[in-house]
Amino acid sequence: MDLRTRLLLGVTAFAVLGYIGLVYGGCAADRDCHFRPCPGGRAFCGVDHVHVQAP
Repeated sequence: MDLRTRLLLGVTAFAVLGYIGLVYGGCAADRDCHFRPCPGGRAFCGVDHVHVQAP
């Protein structure tokens, strides 16, 4: 594997991990953000941002 291929793989991995960290890490800090389960219920398919109103 040459240097250019390693560089592109590294940049891609960094971008993917950064995106996941931004989305899910930002959701963890927000109390109105909740993880949305997949239809099967065994995995997470994304996040929902729902404002919970106090009674």
